[in-house]
Order: sequence, then structure tokens, then C-alpha cells
Amino acid sequence: MQRTAVIAVVLIFTAGLCLAQPFTIEDFDSPEAFAEGGRARAAAGAAYEVVDDGQGGSAIAATFPGGGMVTISLEGEVDREEWDGCNGVAFRFRGDGSELWACIGLQGEGSNRQFSYSLYVPLADTEWHEVRAHFSEFSATDTPVYGLGEPGMLPISGIGAIVLGDRWSIHWNNASIPPHEFAIDDFRLISDAPEPSPTPPARPLDDVLRLMRDEQPVTIQCMGDSITAGTGLPDRDSQRYAVLLQQKLRERLGYDEIVCYSRAVGGSKTNHGRAWIGRDFDDVKPDLVTIAYGYNDKSGTYPADYYRFSMADYIDRIARVTAGQAAICPITTLPGDGPRFVMLDDYAQQVRDLCAEREDVQCIDLHTQIKAMGAAAWGAMLRDMAHPNVDGHEWLAEAIADWLVERVEALE
Repeated sequence: MQRTAVIAVVLIFTAGLCLAQPFTIEDFDSPEAFAEGGRARAAAGAAYEVVDDGQGGSAIAATFPGGGMVTISLEGEVDREEWDGCNGVAFRFRGDGSELWACIGLQGEGSNRQFSYSLYVPLADTEWHEVRAHFSEFSATDTPVYGLGEPGMLPISGIGAIVLGDRWSIHWNNASIPPHEFAIDDFRLISDAPEPSPTPPARPLDDVLRLMRDEQPVTIQCMGDSITAGTGLPDRDSQRYAVLLQQKLRERLGYDEIVCYSRAVGGSKTNHGRAWIGRDFDDVKPDLVTIAYGYNDKSGTYPADYYRFSMADYIDRIARVTAGQAAICPITTLPGDGPRFVMLDDYAQQVRDLCAEREDVQCIDLHTQIKAMGAAAWGAMLRDMAHPNVDGHEWLAEAIADWLVERVEALE
């Protein structure tokens, strides 16, 4: 909350520095800049071409085989000081009509390249339209950095490149992302980007428990990384814990209108969950969301306090995108095998502390149960240092079902 307040004060103070007119940082009207050896470069199978923008100028159309990136370096000889008064971006955009979402990134240059931020935009609209986004809608990608323009982070004037696309070739439950394309034009920095809506409290869990008690329809969305996605299972679409949780809850509560599903992505961190918030909740209205991230954050050497920040921001984004209509239950980061049996203890405690601090979320503490089980017993339910095997997913589903059913039965 203090970080949000600081950002607000900085933006209010600097708003007057930004001119009334937006700063066009790339209009794509210089085709020679995008010829071979120019300011654009494509990687990982991505490609681009200069196309007519429908307004007498040109735009960039990028195509992707699944993942891939096109990086467009901004012109260097530009006075950027006044950029720091802006609060967001606007650009013209044209999708390919698919259900996919595209990544639009902003990145520092040189030694600041790791300060990289992503915004995901739906591809459904095939007509040129304007996208306007506040900088707070962007999320850091792979590195543990705070928001664009925050004190100590990359200032707006430090933006050195626009990045189209990302490194991801998989999405929900590790399914391959199909080929897709989009076009972009007239990229501007603006000072009147709409402020994000206030964060509502998450839905009280008791509301969802009462629906279960009264045998009403309930939908549970399980978010997380490869552990939740079921990486390494012989048949992950039938054996991951989200599927088993649905079966167990239906059996134990005696009705079939409980739906549990996963939208997890192998290799993802809390940062990615934050960035994908629009995509992951665009077409669904879950009653309950479980969150199980942390293993990859640790692999990325995220400090524990950054992990907590990122988890808290992710919870806030879920609450906003669901308009407070979903209960949210973070799961304590699960131990791994070998050294990872102890290395994730600090993350698990951060989840406990965060949930204890907030009044609107409840922690599903599986970490404590696994620790009581012991390293050898838990290791027998893992197929490697990270991923549960069939028995491990069975245990996770049973443990989450126990947690929920106990609370349903305890209702007055």
C-alpha cells in the first residue's frame, strides 16, 4: 500500500511536466529504419514487415510461430527529459481475430536491458483501434524489478526499445501457442492514461463454502506453474491436481456442479501471472482462485520480500479483474526435493504472513503438512526436484479437498 501511495504522489507531482500533446516515440513511418541492419531485429522465428497503416503512412506487422520477439530500438538523439511526466502509453493496434493475446514490451537499453516490462493485448479485433494503458498495467517480466518509473527503477526517459512478442511458446497447461500475428502503429507516451480502478476486497471464502454446502454451482480456477500444470505426468489432462480436486469435491460433497480447472503455465513466475492477468481471466468468472507459485521465482533468485510484493500485487490484480467476485486462496510454496526441501521455506512463510496481514484472502498451508511428512516421504511423491508424480498430485488434491470440506462442514 505504501508503494502504491508513493507512485500516486510521484505521478501527481510530475503530471504537469508532460506537455499537452503526447510524445510519439515511434510512428513506423521510416521504412528504411526497419530494413536489414536498421533499428528492428527479429528473434526466435518471429518476422516483421512494413505495411500500409490506412492513414497514408506505414506500420509494422509482426508474425510469430508461437513465441518469438521483434525488438525495435528507439532513435537515440531524442530529448527525453519530459517523458518522465507521462503515466502511460497509447498506440494503434490490429489483431488477427484469434483468441490469443500479444505482448507489447518496454525495455531499457544497454546495461538497463533487464528492466523490461510487459503489457498483454487481445488479438480478437481485426480492425485498427487504439489501446491506452497506464504504466501500472505493465508488469516486470523475468527479473525481480519494481514498476516502471518508480524511484530507483527505470525512468520513463530510460525506455530504449519497444518489444513485440515474448519468449513463450506455451500457455495454459503447457499447450503450444499457435502461430499468430498483429500490427502496431503510432506508439505514444501520454499523460492522461486512465488510472486503474481501486482494488476491491476479494470475495469472502465463506460465500463460496456456503454455495458448496447448499449444493450450488461453484467454479475453482487453479493458477500456478508447472507443478499445477502437471508437467511430467503420463496424462496430465486427467492426472493434474485440479482435475482430481474436482472429482474429490463432487464425491465428498455429493453433487456434480463443482468445476475445477487449471490455467497454469510451466516455467512461470509470479511476475508472469501478474502480466497475464487479462488473458487468464478474460472469459471466465471463477468463484474461487487458488495460487501456487514460487519454485521458479526461487530459481530466478527472487528475494523473499520481492516474492511477497509480487504475490500481493497478483492478488490485487485478480481482485480487480474479477471485480471482487472471486475468493482468493494462495497456497504456501511447496517444498521440492533435495536442497529445495528447505530452500522454499522463506517463501512459504511470506505467503502465511501475507495472508495473515490481509483480511480478504486465506492461506492453504500445504507446506506445513509436507514438512511434517518429512523429506523422504515427500520425495517419494516427486518425479524430480520439483514436480509431483501421480501420487503427489493425488496427495495435493486430497489435501486441498480436505481443507475445503472441513470448512464447509464447519459452517453454522
